[in-house]
Amino acid sequence: MEIAVDVGGTFTDLICVHDGQLAVTKVPSTPRDQSVGVMTGVERLLRSVSRGPRDITRFVHGTTVAINTILERNGASVGVLMTKGFEDTLTIGRQTRSDLYDLFLDAETPEFLAPRRQRTGIDERIDFQGKVLVSLDEEGVAQAARRLKETYHVESIAVCYLFSFLNPSHELRTREIINRQFPDLRVVLSCEVDPIFREYERLLLTLFEAYIGPRVDRYLSRLEQQMAAAGIEADLQIIQSRGGITSAALARERPVNIIMSGPAAGVVAAISVGQSLGDSGRLGASTRNLISLDIGGTSTDVGLVYEGRPLVTNEAKLDQYPVRRTMIDVSSIGAGGGSIAWISAAGGLRVGPQSAGSDPGPACYGLGGQRPALTDASVVLGFLDPDYFAGGLVKLDGDAAHRAVEKIASPLGMDILNAALGIHRVVNANIADQIRVATIKRGYDTRDFCLVAGGGAGPVHGGVLAGELSIPWCVVPAMPGAFSAAGLLVAPVEHENSRTFVCRLQDGDAVASQIASVFEGLTKQGDLQMERDRISRSRVKVTRSCDMRYAGQSYELEVPLGGEISLQSLTKAVDDFHARHDLVYGHRKTGVDVEFVNFRTVHSCYFPPLASSNPHRGRSLGEARKGTRRVYFGEFVDVPVYERSWLPSSEETITGPAIIEQADSTTVLYPGQRCIVHPSGNLLVGGLCQKE
Repeated sequence: MEIAVDVGGTFTDLICVHDGQLAVTKVPSTPRDQSVGVMTGVERLLRSVSRGPRDITRFVHGTTVAINTILERNGASVGVLMTKGFEDTLTIGRQTRSDLYDLFLDAETPEFLAPRRQRTGIDERIDFQGKVLVSLDEEGVAQAARRLKETYHVESIAVCYLFSFLNPSHELRTREIINRQFPDLRVVLSCEVDPIFREYERLLLTLFEAYIGPRVDRYLSRLEQQMAAAGIEADLQIIQSRGGITSAALARERPVNIIMSGPAAGVVAAISVGQSLGDSGRLGASTRNLISLDIGGTSTDVGLVYEGRPLVTNEAKLDQYPVRRTMIDVSSIGAGGGSIAWISAAGGLRVGPQSAGSDPGPACYGLGGQRPALTDASVVLGFLDPDYFAGGLVKLDGDAAHRAVEKIASPLGMDILNAALGIHRVVNANIADQIRVATIKRGYDTRDFCLVAGGGAGPVHGGVLAGELSIPWCVVPAMPGAFSAAGLLVAPVEHENSRTFVCRLQDGDAVASQIASVFEGLTKQGDLQMERDRISRSRVKVTRSCDMRYAGQSYELEVPLGGEISLQSLTKAVDDFHARHDLVYGHRKTGVDVEFVNFRTVHSCYFPPLASSNPHRGRSLGEARKGTRRVYFGEFVDVPVYERSWLPSSEETITGPAIIEQADSTTVLYPGQRCIVHPSGNLLVGGLCQKE
């Protein structure tokens, strides 16, 4: 039995595979301690399938603890040791101003990570070739550590010396000195976190790790203890930002790798959905090109899959600050079921980014929420059945939803129904703009993609978003409410390692052997990580790449590197770089030397796809129809309501408007739309647009 748990802002979603069957459950999230909601959900899930905790052989988790620590500014107190004279690197940053004419611009570097009084310069210096110019002042390190610990009570110390990525001896010795005095103090070294050049970005990543590390460690340790107390013997696994799985032990050692743990799983799930659709010719769009849409209770996550591979970035930003970690490129906005509707000072209707979350939640939850949220509007419009929300586990208060929306309708001079419809239209417009940013503004044609609508609210909005963006089909997976959780079960175990080594082929015949030596070290590091994750070497696939640039350029392009490391394979990499530069920037400079800058390996172990999750076992549409409901689409329409599990497993067309309900979500077919049940078990919703 395999279990996956994804923690969202409103609900914690759980999915399990047992005896070839899938089961899903949802419980309210517990923001003060996510582990409480996780274990509550596990207990409920085990009861629903009549299994015991010792039946669990795999336990995978997606958590927002790391990113919430940064966004909420409640991480550890951090001390910093830097090369003397560079203590203000964090303050100076890249000297950028996002708004040139703002006289009251806030600081654009994350000085909250470590106040100036907790940053200390250490006498030491290594040059750009890795040679020691000034020996490490060991007594200065000891004194600085005592001051930081005893005066400022720091929980961790970040160490970031110049050129430590070429020669880490000073940083390694610094840790030995600190741990001799304070064995339990967390010491984070930049040479281990990010052995790449550019000291500001390296410092930031090291600081983020020191800042979130203690809280992540406490959370994962607490969850493991609760799992053990409940009788669960399976190891805890965590999804990382780049979409791969690792053990909780390695996640604690390198918590910066799980900053975007939760959102990555949704894109991995979309890839699995695309694979299940098979041949795409009949759909009018490639199932290898997917837009992942995950609308939860607090936010909407948008990701892109092109030619079967998720778009990743090495230059992500977190709350406007650069985070130099390879991660799946997911953009998020504050638009979800709990997003609160409000009226701006100019009298306009706005929705989000403020969210009611799970406590108190939207007004219809009946937990004390008073302000109107998106879910309240969905209840007013008739999209959601108050008695069948979350499969009937949560009873919604329709009267409370109407009272909440009335607080928006009255000031706008509108009736409640049109105010609720306005809330939906504002949210749909915001999400559509976010999808345009992820696709059209990057040169991708939305007509060549399928939209995969996940999250509890994804199928409610997916159809109208597909129509607005000229996306031929909106795909509703078998269990959209547990969309990200399903992605956890198919994500590979994966580890990425990189190192800076600047060189050119013109530097001499020894370059190939030097590069081979760099890759050998990275490969050994990845092999050890996979071994600690209990993955057999025979199951591991290793890919290599290098970041390259023209001599004099400030930014690099990543180029895959295949085959044995030799002068021939490196020459081919140079040719590939010219071609990629031409593709990205529209020109190439074949007469200019090309530099190899960073080298990277990725170790991966893939799992088989989930067992067939086709939930449809009905014989006819008539058998699946369970009633009629009045739904407001600008005017009231009596629409048929279908139970998804009783839809026929055939491509019989369902014509909109219609409602398709299931335990974890509701699919809305808008007027003019049609829906078919694909043999894979996915719903295909289309009809508001046609690909030209």
